[in-house]
Amino acid sequence: MRKLLRFLPALLWMSLIYRASATPDLKSVPLAQRLGLLPWELDPATLDLLEVLLRKSAHLLSYALLALLLHWALSALLARPKALYSALGLTLLYALTDEFHQSFVPTREGRLTDVLIDTAGAVIALWLRARSKRTWQ
Repeated sequence: MRKLLRFLPALLWMSLIYRASATPDLKSVPLAQRLGLLPWELDPATLDLLEVLLRKSAHLLSYALLALLLHWALSALLARPKALYSALGLTLLYALTDEFHQSFVPTREGRLTDVLIDTAGAVIALWLRARSKRTWQ
């Protein structure tokens, strides 16, 4: 039972990703401005560029974290190499299904490029994890 509870953080993170992708008209720049991270006086071209950068960075980082959470959970059940590859496969599968789901959300669309960015985040995180000598506890 304790080993299965290790999947809880990954499942919670997946639900947050799902919630974000189910939100129509989700814009990251206004949120960053409300938090005081970006100034209010930005020209439209800069706003558009920042929006793309923030969105794609969010994809990369959120799927990197998902891959690490899945690896942590799977490492309690599988040997290290198998846990790494399984975490990558599950992350890719979730990225695909999330983009498919997003294609049904008004004002949103599913994009293969986002799946590639998600996968890149997972690969980078798991590659760094594989290079680590430390084991999960």
